[in-house]
Amino acid sequence: MCSNKGERLARLAQAIDELATEGLVGLPPETLAERVAGIWSLVEGIDPEIARRRTRYTPAEC
Repeated sequence: MCSNKGERLARLAQAIDELATEGLVGLPPETLAERVAGIWSLVEGIDPEIARRRTRYTPAEC
């Protein structure tokens, strides 16, 4: 189980690093939203409790 969690953490770190390397400037909003959703999916796979807590949050109104 530890190696599975370690692999998930490695995939999460890689996804974050790839997004950081590519930069956010110039990414279409749809692509950015898709990438961030993918990162959240990885986080939730590591800690399912985050998925439960995240449903309580709503986007801030500007």
